[in-house]
Amino acid sequence: MDHYKALGLSRSASKEEIKQAFRKLAMQYHPDKHSHSPKPVRDNATLRFKLVSEAYEVLIDDRKRADYNLRSYNNNNNNYNYNNNNNGRRSNPSYGYGYDYRSGPKSRYSFYRGYYYDGFLTPRSILLNLAFTGVVLGGIVIIESSRDALWKLQNPGKSFEDAVGSIEKAKAAKDKV
Repeated sequence: MDHYKALGLSRSASKEEIKQAFRKLAMQYHPDKHSHSPKPVRDNATLRFKLVSEAYEVLIDDRKRADYNLRSYNNNNNNYNYNNNNNGRRSNPSYGYGYDYRSGPKSRYSFYRGYYYDGFLTPRSILLNLAFTGVVLGGIVIIESSRDALWKLQNPGKSFEDAVGSIEKAKAAKDKV
């Protein structure tokens, strides 16, 4: 589903144009307005209202809109993210934010070839991984230095190598006896 087509807008539409188009279509297809209509009309209006609401949610948010524009450009050039059925509609028209009204809650692993991007290599995750690595390495350094300090405190005047040598001599003497 093209969110711009759902709202009847061009890709260069401003936020104000998006709001106006959404309000107009939301009033036209709102489920409460069609509560006394026949079931097929009511279901169609509900479906259209959900499509318009989803399009508005994506296009009004600058980050989601930029992401959608990038993904829709890639989808038009690489048709491996959607399977088209006979009438040209995509089999999964939901964009990936939250709930798909046709199939239930979204699964982040249900899309082919990375359609769902979970932010693995974002600047924030890189910084968090670097901080975690720094903490681990710092902990190793602290443990090593404290081990050496404890050894010197408990064994003044002896090095670790001297102590290991004396232990080996004691074992050899014990084995002879």
